[in-house]
Amino acid sequence: MLVSPSSHSTGYVNRKRLELFHKTRTWLNVGVRFPLRQVTALGLALVLIATLSTLTSCGSKKPATAEEQFAALPLITALLKEGKPLFVSLDFLASIPKKEAALTPTREESLAAVQDPTSFYRLQRGKHFSAILLSPYPGSMKLADSLLSSPLWTLSDVSPVGYLFRPIGSAPWQLPKSESLEKIHPDPSERAAWLISTAANLIPLGKRDEAEQLLVMAATTRKQPSLLLSTRASLAASRGQWNEAMILAKESLGKDSGNAAARTIQVRALIECSRGDEALEQARRLVEIIPNQESLFLLARAANASNDQEEEISSLKRLVALGAKEHQPLGASLTYLGQAYAKNGERGEALRTFQKAIAAPELTDEQRKMIKELMDHIALEKH
Repeated sequence: MLVSPSSHSTGYVNRKRLELFHKTRTWLNVGVRFPLRQVTALGLALVLIATLSTLTSCGSKKPATAEEQFAALPLITALLKEGKPLFVSLDFLASIPKKEAALTPTREESLAAVQDPTSFYRLQRGKHFSAILLSPYPGSMKLADSLLSSPLWTLSDVSPVGYLFRPIGSAPWQLPKSESLEKIHPDPSERAAWLISTAANLIPLGKRDEAEQLLVMAATTRKQPSLLLSTRASLAASRGQWNEAMILAKESLGKDSGNAAARTIQVRALIECSRGDEALEQARRLVEIIPNQESLFLLARAANASNDQEEEISSLKRLVALGAKEHQPLGASLTYLGQAYAKNGERGEALRTFQKAIAAPELTDEQRKMIKELMDHIALEKH
């Protein structure tokens, strides 16, 4: 039988969550692409609304059809023809021919560089990369954000493939002209997909106005209506316009009920608009469609918003199990699970889970210290 935590204990845990939130200034952006500079890498799970290191949303993913249409291989081939060292994020390495592998980083070097920009700059001093190609997914965004503020690099291109950086002095990226796009992509549906996917990739860079202009251009084609609406929803969410995001996501689902990105944004918007029960219902549907880390985390958040502590815990347990299976960092999800156990009065489980979280290598000393403070307080309450 569960023992309900005292109001004093619950208040302490909640105060610590708030303290950690303000210290890290982090926010979960599941299904919504936010500028990384608004998010810190590891404050992620040290609050009740903790995040996964995948993905915050900064990370609604583009649909697979767009990825297939605009594969990275042609761009990578053109860059390799320059015969100069090229940095690519981890997910592009599989596209590098073996004979060209010496021009690119190893898997270990690429992973270290995107996780820690200082590792990239150290690698750069030895390799002298002439270009940097980063995928548009959350794992690359920490390095992308650093490069944007670096005096040594220029954002040279943004496309559905991702981000291309060149040394300072290179021509900077500019919004494409309608006439040029019509020549390159004469098919209206293909052109709309290109514009929408590129707009989606501009949002996490903080280039919202440019993203909006591309979406306006895409709307003139009258193609890809669901994708257009879900990306507009993501843009609205990145501006904190949650009611608009909720409406747009619902309209997107009306055009295509299988649009997972739209449903993800809808759940997040419902949570932000204090409609927890609706959010939980939609989150359950999302997990049925795509039972991955992002959807499971969002289900936990929706359950929390709906005050369903049992479902919140069960979702987080599934999340931890999936993360372990996929060899993902577990500090964030374990910390959130520990908090959920504590809130539900399961102090023993909370302590055991926090102990596992502390062992996660990605946490900082300060974050471990904060978790230990929570553990100390829970242990005193237990006795």
